[in-house]
Amino acid sequence: MSARDLVLFIVRTTGFALVTATGGWLAVPVTAAVWSTLASAERHRELRLALAASASWGLLVAWTSSGVAAGKMLALLGEIFRVPGWAFVLLTLAVPALLAWSAAVVTSAISSEVSAWRARARMRLPA
Repeated sequence: MSARDLVLFIVRTTGFALVTATGGWLAVPVTAAVWSTLASAERHRELRLALAASASWGLLVAWTSSGVAAGKMLALLGEIFRVPGWAFVLLTLAVPALLAWSAAVVTSAISSEVSAWRARARMRLPA
C-alpha cells in the first residue's frame, strides 16, 4: 500500500463517517457512487470503498458506544440469538461495506455503459 493509497483510505473513511453522522446510512451508497465515479481509473475501487465505509462505521461505533453498556447489550443479544456477541459487531460493519460495494459496482457498470454508448455515437457521426 502506497502513501497515496493510505491518504485516500483515511480521507474516504473520514468522509464516510461524516456523511453517515449527518445523513444517516442512506448517505453511504450515495457517497460511494460519487467516489466511484470520480475514481473511475482506480483499480479495486469497489473493495477500497467498501473497506473505508466499514472502517468509518467501526470508528462511529467505537466513538458512540460506552464500554460497559455495549458489552452487556452484546452479551444479552448473544444469549438470545445463541451467537457470540462479536458477531453483531461484524454484522454491523458488514452493512456499510455491502452498501458501498454494491453502489460502486452499479455505478461502475453504468459509467462503462455510458462510455460505450458515447463511443458508438461518435462512430456514427459523419467525419
